[in-house]
Amino acid sequence: MGNILIAEAMPAQATGLFSQGFVWAVLFGVLLIAVVAYAICRWILSRERKRMDAELQKMRLEHRSELEETKQGVLSGVSRDLLTPITLIISPLQQLASEPLADDVRVRVQMILRNAQLLLHQVNMLPAGGKGNVVPALVPPVDAVMTPVTTPVVNQGQRTTDNGQRATDNGQRKDPVGIDDSNAAALVTERGQLSMDNGQQEERFTMLMVDDSPDMCRFVHDYFRGEYTVLTANNGEVALQRLEENDNIDLVVSDVTMPKMDGLELCKRIKTDLRWSHIPVILLTGRRGDQLEMEGLRLGADDYITKPFNVEMLRLRVKKFIEKRENRQRQFREKMDVAPSEITITSVDEQFIQRAIKICEDHMSDTEFSVEVLGHELSLSRTYLYKKLINITGKGPAEFIRTIRLKRGKQYLEQSMMPIADIAAELGYANPKRFTENFKAEFGMSPSEYSKKFREEKAKTTQE
Repeated sequence: MGNILIAEAMPAQATGLFSQGFVWAVLFGVLLIAVVAYAICRWILSRERKRMDAELQKMRLEHRSELEETKQGVLSGVSRDLLTPITLIISPLQQLASEPLADDVRVRVQMILRNAQLLLHQVNMLPAGGKGNVVPALVPPVDAVMTPVTTPVVNQGQRTTDNGQRATDNGQRKDPVGIDDSNAAALVTERGQLSMDNGQQEERFTMLMVDDSPDMCRFVHDYFRGEYTVLTANNGEVALQRLEENDNIDLVVSDVTMPKMDGLELCKRIKTDLRWSHIPVILLTGRRGDQLEMEGLRLGADDYITKPFNVEMLRLRVKKFIEKRENRQRQFREKMDVAPSEITITSVDEQFIQRAIKICEDHMSDTEFSVEVLGHELSLSRTYLYKKLINITGKGPAEFIRTIRLKRGKQYLEQSMMPIADIAAELGYANPKRFTENFKAEFGMSPSEYSKKFREEKAKTTQE
């Protein structure tokens, strides 16, 4: 009986123990799950916090970089904006210091010049910067303050007063003669000659000064007006209008940073247009750096001057371009065979001269060949054809055609025994006498004299 009671009691006890173990297992599992969930949440929160911290740090760095870039841009803009007025302070002072002055005046001029140069040094310490488009507008729009530059006409024995009136040497004033540069351009004829009051024509080198500073335009105009004709424009768009209106422009001096169209774009437009590609371009800039200079030269700029600059240096550069042009023209005139690359600056001009020579050679014996035909085949008006050939070769279209023919005639005289009449016919001359006259004017002797001289010198060389 007792055994039966013990046997009946054991399953109940085992069931209780099983239930208690199950509960603890469940509690342990729940606790484990909670711990794992907590650990996972902590890991996720930690990772998210790190990600947010990294993004915040990145935003701080980007913001700091933007602030630094903006600061650099502002300082760069301020530096460029100051260089033009500094140029207009230092250059006139340098001119003034080179003139006879009273001692006390000279001391004051030198003091001002010294402090202006110190200011320039401080400006040069500012960063050059690389992006002009981040610079805010620190001054009112240029068009709002632009004033026209006048081009006074000064006759011999007369001077122009500050208010634009003409005064004789005895101090008596006469009629006002201040005129803007568009009117001055009208005084220049098709051949680049300035009309004088006495009715004579004087060859004048014409410079186009492009700068959004009216004072800079006026200063350069006043400095060069005794030597050259100076036209002005306040941005690249106006400069292109000047080029369209005036076919006598020989040189363009342009600032780089300007509204509407900057100097780099202007240079590109000039150098890719057949009408103007021969015109040298000097770029002025306050932005220092090899990259910008290389960009200007890649677009075809012929020279680069960094502001502030001594205007006398600009004058020497201009004279250098004139000398180079004269040397190219002399080379074309004196050498028998001239490669187009030897007398041109740009590839556009080289191709132009190659085509012009080939057209003349193709029409060598054509008595009806004319300047009009040459211009038509080159797709240039008579005016632009004249100016372009004059600038590159020193010859107008008619002279250019005649020179090509006469050089070929010279080769005939050296390399053949053809009669002069036959040579004249091969060169498109209906009249042999006309060929003889042109040949003598070009080479200083008649065809027969040249042939005789050439053979004598050749025989002498052979004997030696």
